Amino acid sequence: MTEEEIRNYFDYHNSNMKSLKIGYIEMRNQIKSFYKSTDKNGTLIYSLQDTDIKKIRLQEKELSFSRILSGIQVSWAEESLKRLLYEKDLLNDNQRNYILNKPLIEKWLEIFKIVFCFAYDLTPDNDEFCTQVNIRGERHNLGNKLVQQYLTLRRIISENLTPNFAIRNKVQHGEWNFAFEAPISEVFSQRLTDKINKENIITTTSRYNIVNSVYNMIVDLGRFRSDSFKLDSITTPFEYFYDDYLKKINFEIKKIESCDLEKFINDIVQRQIRGLEYRNRT
Repeated sequence: MTEEEIRNYFDYHNSNMKSLKIGYIEMRNQIKSFYKSTDKNGTLIYSLQDTDIKKIRLQEKELSFSRILSGIQVSWAEESLKRLLYEKDLLNDNQRNYILNKPLIEKWLEIFKIVFCFAYDLTPDNDEFCTQVNIRGERHNLGNKLVQQYLTLRRIISENLTPNFAIRNKVQHGEWNFAFEAPISEVFSQRLTDKINKENIITTTSRYNIVNSVYNMIVDLGRFRSDSFKLDSITTPFEYFYDDYLKKINFEIKKIESCDLEKFINDIVQRQIRGLEYRNRT
């Protein structure tokens, strides 16, 4: 591809991401507005008893909108990867086509490895896809810290980014309440059902933020060498900002693992109640 074609493809995917972001923000705001909804008497619906029909119906709406939000978030992750393929000076045509032909769950890991190898001169002359490179065995060359940084981010991608696509597949195929085993959804799966039902506005927001952090780390890794980084001439942006990004990512992972939607909703409800009480007094 010519530089102009690469730039055009980047712009195409960037335009898609702008639309996805609008949908993501609007859907997220709509879900949050449910928690602030009042009935005709001015009572917050989410403060009512769980058996109240108004609350039940609103919770059904929240569930449906949350599933749509999950679908948008995973589409965002997929389109982020597509845009990443056309970031300036990140990959050559062969590498790009190699990644495009990989299964979706492997693409993030493949692009990370290829970009890492290029950034630290590990790419063999006869293996531009770095299939034979064992980064774990490069400690004598790169040092323990850098190799561990690579392995840690690879684990994060494997455990907290690529599994998103399984969620999207279930959501996009309409399995919003009860999920079934792939490939033909013949057998009911309690495991997948539990997984789907753990997704909500908190987990989806954290997954969205993890994708953005990983994306930026890979761009930093591939685009800049140490001698072109103004903030620190002896490191790359990947190394310089690594701890900051990892702190953000681990914060989001912890939110996913300790997600308490009931408390999240109750905090919003209590703030709304205090606000209503204050306005009634003034």
